[in-house]
Amino acid sequence: MRGVYVGIDVGGTHTDAVAVEGTRILHKVKVRTTESLKECSLQALRELLEGVSTQEVRRVVLSTTLVTNSVVEGKLEPAGMLVTAGPGMTPGPLLPHEGARVVPGAMDHRGREIVPLDEEAVAGHLDRFHAEGLRVLAVAGKFSVRNPTHELRIAELAGGRFDYVALGHALAGALNFPRRAATAFLAASVWRRHHRFVTSMTEALESYGIRAPLYLLRADGGTQLAGSFRNPAEGSLSGPAASVMGVQALDAVGEDTLAFDVGGTTTDISLYTRGLPLLEPRGATIGPHRTQIRSLYTRSQGAGGDSLVQAQGGRIRVGPQRLGPPASLGGEHPTPTDALVLLGRALGDRARAEQALVPVATALGTGVEECARRVLRTLGREIAAGARAFVEAVNAKPVYTIHELLDGHKVRPVRAVAVGGPARAIAPYVEEALDLPVAVPDHFDVANAVGAALARVNLEVNLVADTALGHLSIPEAGVYRELSGRYSREDARAEAEGALLALAREAGVLDPHAVPEVAEEESFQIVEGFSTVGSVHRLRVQIRPGILGRIA
Repeated sequence: MRGVYVGIDVGGTHTDAVAVEGTRILHKVKVRTTESLKECSLQALRELLEGVSTQEVRRVVLSTTLVTNSVVEGKLEPAGMLVTAGPGMTPGPLLPHEGARVVPGAMDHRGREIVPLDEEAVAGHLDRFHAEGLRVLAVAGKFSVRNPTHELRIAELAGGRFDYVALGHALAGALNFPRRAATAFLAASVWRRHHRFVTSMTEALESYGIRAPLYLLRADGGTQLAGSFRNPAEGSLSGPAASVMGVQALDAVGEDTLAFDVGGTTTDISLYTRGLPLLEPRGATIGPHRTQIRSLYTRSQGAGGDSLVQAQGGRIRVGPQRLGPPASLGGEHPTPTDALVLLGRALGDRARAEQALVPVATALGTGVEECARRVLRTLGREIAAGARAFVEAVNAKPVYTIHELLDGHKVRPVRAVAVGGPARAIAPYVEEALDLPVAVPDHFDVANAVGAALARVNLEVNLVADTALGHLSIPEAGVYRELSGRYSREDARAEAEGALLALAREAGVLDPHAVPEVAEEESFQIVEGFSTVGSVHRLRVQIRPGILGRIA
């Protein structure tokens, strides 16, 4: 690493920024998150640049809640949606959008057209979408990753009437029609907000004299040049991904390890086995949308430093609501942070913290300091319960790391790492409730920003070569071509790796230590009658998510 790497993480409560040079953190800042993600990101950057030369900055990486907020707050742009499914299938209940329209047309699982596209029906729906004022469009075909002809033709028919057209085959290369349809819908619905945000942030960096490129963090912990995103929705869940990468940068995660990122509203929980984080087996779930977006496997527990504290039935309840900042920091309701302030373990207005907690203590029939200790023990138990449920869920199905499938492996954490603003103060209560040692690394308070700064470029591609039909597809690279019957598994590996590296160079500066690796591979023969007529080779090749270096 040469020069300064800047990471900015926009959380629900705070926006953190760090400047990393080599193995050390040069400067770090923390500001309040505002309704405008651009405003708080730029405020954090301005304060960070007070201690860093803009001439030394080599890249800026943003982890934002833009996509997640759009879903949670119901701010998705209405999108037209067309799907082709084929005979014998009623896709309606599987589609992500009640306004989606099914048009005749189908490919089979090997990419052969079995029902021609009804172009007249397509044109009719496109006219209606446009007349209704829709300006973004999502298109998904059941086997479009094997043959995208129908999706491409629909895009042609749409012409220039739509500002953005999301084609399912270009967003995810693996089979799973409902998830690919959901991915296309979400990509179309967040495109405009993503485009405006990236444009405004790029202009802001230039106005500050920063010539370094802007990257965004994706849900799988990889970074990518902001201007090269084919799927704007891939920026979802980047907060938990930043946390996972940040823990790797701050701690030597070598054994089965739990990690907690204690935020204001929630605590994000993740797991590492054999030193690697886990992947969602089939893709991210963002609100009600089950997508094919590759993401790290994390879960959020609805309890954090700013969670509402109540007395109910003689017991303390922490979360899941958050009703503004802690009383000790200007809010109106008691929170775990107020308990920390009252006990002298965090900064804030102690008198306001006590005033907020008195009604809870009175309801419990105890002193206010004992009430504060009970609040923190309750928070520790909430986080520990979430962690146990998470481990149980992981062990109920095959474990996927970013490297391989560990079939039959049972995760048994032997330690935990806590990061996030209140991590150091809350760690003892989690340790007591979980009965595991909990480490709190240096710079725990800005771990997510560190993870964003140091996450490296990564990608994956899926290749299918069918020598019997003479077809080859690599959807992520837009490669669909004919091939000869002599095409071998070795040829497939070489072509997939070449396509992956070409895509990765478009996505940003590659880590020289990041090499393509085969994550999944299978080959089988095609027999027709009594003769072998060819082979099918399927590969998934990736540059795995990882960090560029560790903080000393």
